[in-house]
This record gives sequence, structure tokens and C-alpha cells, in this order.
Amino acid sequence: MSTAPAMATTNQNSTQGPASGNSEAPGLNSEMQLVSSLAKLQELERKIHELRGFMPQGLLEPLVPIATPDKVSLGNPVAETPQILRASLDEAARARVADVHQFQSLWRDPELTSVWAHVESRIQEANGQLLQPTGKWDRNYDVLLEELARNEKSKIDEHRRVDEEAERTKAQSTEGEWKNVLERFVQRGMPGVRVIKGQDETSLAVALVRAGVVFQVKGVFFPGSPISDWEVSSKIAGRSPTKLEDAILGCVGSRPRKWDLAFLLDMISSYADIKQTPCVKCNRLTDNGAQLPTLRRPQANQQSVNGPARVYIFDALHFGCV
Repeated sequence: MSTAPAMATTNQNSTQGPASGNSEAPGLNSEMQLVSSLAKLQELERKIHELRGFMPQGLLEPLVPIATPDKVSLGNPVAETPQILRASLDEAARARVADVHQFQSLWRDPELTSVWAHVESRIQEANGQLLQPTGKWDRNYDVLLEELARNEKSKIDEHRRVDEEAERTKAQSTEGEWKNVLERFVQRGMPGVRVIKGQDETSLAVALVRAGVVFQVKGVFFPGSPISDWEVSSKIAGRSPTKLEDAILGCVGSRPRKWDLAFLLDMISSYADIKQTPCVKCNRLTDNGAQLPTLRRPQANQQSVNGPARVYIFDALHFGCV
């Protein structure tokens, strides 16, 4: 265990570049991977110091009230019988063993495999001499990792925004493109889904036969401009929307890509088997409140394509499982 600070310093210094003749270890080929590994090494070193200090203290904690009566507390009273003392010692031992197992799990983390390989190669280059630590870390790599993650997310979000804007511009620059989108969707013949064109040119109804719900879809636009949004409602003469319909409408109404009819149709059709589709998080059909998984989340990095159009796939979730 005493070599961990040296290992940590070795990898800390490695951010300045690999030693002469040594290529970057696999898994350390990006700033995010390197900082993540350094954060884990810092955590390892912290746990080593904790184990050194708390292991003996934790094992002997049940004996402290007996040896030092003024340290008796509600959380650590004097054992009234040998059996109670034995049980307390057993419990303390199990807790310390769990700490060791947790440390071992972190040490054997797959992400650190490349780190240990890098350390071994540096030691070999030094003719078997252990590299000496400086005694402290220059950075808090947990904080740096969070900063990098935020920056990476911002870049991804911006890239996604630019791509979506390009998609929207392309779709809206072709007159009547939404009709092509609708026709392609109808031709897919989604089970349990029926599309009925409305009297208004930019309106339609989507019936989910198995779920027993019907949604009205209407395009929003200004004269001379393309459709900028698709509104969804559930209005059937003679009755109010059901609780299920209201829950679905709430989710559909908060969707991204409101200009994208293909996205909307795939999202609505994902509710076709809502009464048989379990939550992807808890694998249950209903939650503790007997509610169906009415939330829909588009799967990330979708690349599936059906001819000229992308097909969107959604995961079903309970609101309490998000």
C-alpha cells in the first residue's frame, strides 16, 4: 500500500508527457481519461490513509468504553455481557473487511489497468527503481474532472444544436416535406397505430388502437412560411381526456424538436403498447402508485435509418424512475 503515493505522483507527472522511448499507455490517450484516472488515484491514496488510521481504531472501537469509561456514548455503550461484546467486535470486523473490499474494487477498476501498465513501464525504464513522490498533489482532480465533463457536455450540446438547426432548415426549405414524412410513416405500418388525415390540410389524427387513445396533431405556421411547430391535443366530443391521455400529452408537449413531425409520430407511436411496455429502469409495468410508464426518453446517438428518414426509438420510464 505504501507505494500508492508514488504511483499517484508518477501519473501526475505523466501529464507533462511520456518518458523518452515510452508510448502513451492504452486508455490514457485523452485528457478526460487521464484526469479520470488521476482522480481515482487520488481517491486510492485517500483511502490508504483512512485504512491506516481507521482500521485499528475501528476494530477496537467496541473496547473503548471498557478501557476509557469517559468515552461512553449512545452510539458506543459499554457491552453489558460477553456475548454483546463479541457481537460488537464481529460487527466492527465485518465493517472493516467491507472497507478493504471497497478499496480492492477501486484498485482493480478496469480504468486503472492502463495506469498500472504505465507505472510498470516507467519503473522498468528506471531499472526497477521505484519513483519517488513529491509528497503532495498539485491539483484536485475530482474538481478538474467535473470541469472537463461540463465543458465536454457544452461542446456536445452545441454540436447537437447546430446539427438540429441544419436539419430543421433543410426540412423546412422543401415545400410539403412534412407530407413526405407522413407518407413514409404510414408506409411503415406500425402495429396498433392508425393515422387519419384531417379536414384541415395540416391536421391529422393518430389513433393508438391497443391503448384506446386518439391524439389530434396540427401544424402551426404563418402564411408564406413553413410549419414551425406541431401541436398535439386529445379532444373527443362528449368526454374529457383520461388521466392516461393527460400524462402522455404532458410528456409529448415537453418534447424537443417540436418542428420535427417524424420525431413526433415516432414518439406518439411509442405509446402504442403502453399497457404492456415496462419501465426500462425498474423493469416494472406499474410503479408504487399503480401508474404506467408514461415518460418517453429518446435513446442517445440514434443512427437507425429507414430509407431517407431517421427512425426514432424511445425508452419508457416512470416519472419516479428518472
